[in-house]
Amino acid sequence: MRSFKHYRAFQIDPDGHVFGCINLVCDDDEQAKREAAALVLAHRIELWRLDQRIAKFDAPLEAVRQ
Repeated sequence: MRSFKHYRAFQIDPDGHVFGCINLVCDDDEQAKREAAALVLAHRIELWRLDQRIAKFDAPLEAVRQ
């Protein structure tokens, strides 16, 4: 039987404030990292599982300058 894990991908603005949260349900940390990395468009993404930060993905430099 498969066991899924729940993650949250927080959207972080340039000032470091959370302005959005996307819930992810994945098989493992690696799948969650791939899905969270795909969410990076114009803002930084921090991936969390419970109270542990799993990864941080920075926005592209072009997006930060705008």
